[in-house]
Order: sequence, then structure tokens, then C-alpha cells
Amino acid sequence: MGLIARRLATGLTALAVTSASAGAAHAGAAPPPPAMPQKYVALGDSYTSSPMTGMPIGEPVGCSRTQNNYPRQIAAVLRVADFVDASCGSATTRDLFAAQNVFGGSNAPQLDSVDAATTLVTLGIGGNDLGLMGWFQRCSYLAAPNCVDQWAPGEPDVLVQRISKIAVNVDKALRVIHHRAPHARVMVVGYPVVAPTAGIGCLPQLPIGNSDVAYLRDLQQHLNEMLSWAAFLNQATYVDTYSPSIGHDPCQMDGVKWIEGMVPDNPAAALHPNLMGQMAMADEILAEVGVYRSSASDSERTK
Repeated sequence: MGLIARRLATGLTALAVTSASAGAAHAGAAPPPPAMPQKYVALGDSYTSSPMTGMPIGEPVGCSRTQNNYPRQIAAVLRVADFVDASCGSATTRDLFAAQNVFGGSNAPQLDSVDAATTLVTLGIGGNDLGLMGWFQRCSYLAAPNCVDQWAPGEPDVLVQRISKIAVNVDKALRVIHHRAPHARVMVVGYPVVAPTAGIGCLPQLPIGNSDVAYLRDLQQHLNEMLSWAAFLNQATYVDTYSPSIGHDPCQMDGVKWIEGMVPDNPAAALHPNLMGQMAMADEILAEVGVYRSSASDSERTK
């Protein structure tokens, strides 16, 4: 078991104990979800809102929701009658429960959009709690060639401690969702590959040291592991977007990569999914619903 895995184990064990009674109470209480959702609510951060990948849409403008983000693709394919995109750039797990002030106004607590009529919920959150973007900014070659020594010099690891805290909030959010929408199918969406799954980084797309690339890779995998456990313990579906994105990291050539680097080549925020990445994430979620679309069939995608 690796260093981060050992440090994370304690937090995940605590989450399991906290969730056990709630999970037992919920198990078998809700009937099977309908084949096609009538109301779909999308919750999450900028990996969900997808800044710069299409025309901005929705208020407040500071949430940076776009027409081509994966929730809108899903809503279009499933022909959802009632669709609410509550996602917002820079959102943390706190913003699921409290209003988030952004440019142009305030985004209401995201969980407020979930009600008894909701039949599908996707939740993609946690990266901003972890502070990955700030980590990149501080750990570029220009700032510190070996940033892992600053963040993880030994016990305790600051970022792993954050993952344990994220787990508590995600667990709480999932229990709230099940309480408010007892007939909803709930999906927790993991994060796609940011650091190459093998080897080192690349310039200028991923300008961090080799040991930092390895640490980031490990850290992201354990963030996804936590999200997967939280989903399992709360009778939700975990959507793995990491595995299918292997080989599509920021160091790949244009047209292959799904995640842009620190200097984006395609319309997208730095270190965020581009349009191809958003389409791939939508496809993974749709597959869990049991709906498949061909790569050439873009008619469902919002133009």
C-alpha cells in the first residue's frame, strides 16, 4: 500500500462508519429509477460547468456554464423535460450547502435545486476543496521544481487530510440528495486524467517536476477512490471518467487530448476538459443510464 493510500485509509474507514446506518436505512427504500429521467439536476464545479467550451449560458455569468458541458449534452440526448444546471466554476463542497458569490451575482446553494420531482442527479465535486489549481500554480518550474517536498514532507500530508474532509461533505451531500429526491438515480462523477498515467510531464502543458507528476497522479487517483467509496456507501453510481481518459492527458497531441494544459490549445480553461473531454464524460454517464451514441452522432450535442 502506497504512502497516500495508507494516509487515506483512516479517513475512508471513518466515512464508512458514518455512512453505515444511513445507507442501511436507505437500502431498499426507493423503487427502481425510471428508465428515462423526467427531471435532471447537475451539481458540480468547473469540470461540470465547463468554461470556454461553448457559448456561455445561465446566471450568474461567473459560474461559467456553457452550452456544450456534459450535463447539457446528457439532457439533450435523454430529452429531459425539466433540466437544472446548478454547477458553478470554483465551487467547493461547501457550495453545495451555501450560496456561492461569483462575478455577476450569487449562485444559490446547489442542493436547493434537488426536490422530490428529481429523478436523475449528477455530482462532480472535490477538486477545488483539494486546491489542485493552486497546487499547479505554486508547483510550476518557475516557482518550485520539487513541490511535493513542501506539501508531503511526511506525516501528516496536507492534501490527503483534505481528501478526508471532502469525503465527509460528499457523504453528507449524498444523504441530503437521497432525502430530498428518494426516487432519483444519483451519479457521482470522477475526475479524468490530469497527469500522465506513466512517465513525466511536458512543457508548456504540464510544467511540473517529475516527482510532482507522480505525486499528482497518486493524489488524483485517491480523490477518485474517495468519491467512489462515498458513492458506494450511499447507494449512488460512481462514474469512472479516469480510466477512459488514460492516453488523453494534457501532454498528448491536439485532437487526442481531452484535458488542456496550462497553455490551452483549444477553447477550455487551463487543466480542464475541452469539448472532446466533455463529450467523453457525457458518454460515460449515458452508458450508465444505458444510452449510447456514436461518435459521429453529434446531433444531440447542443450547438
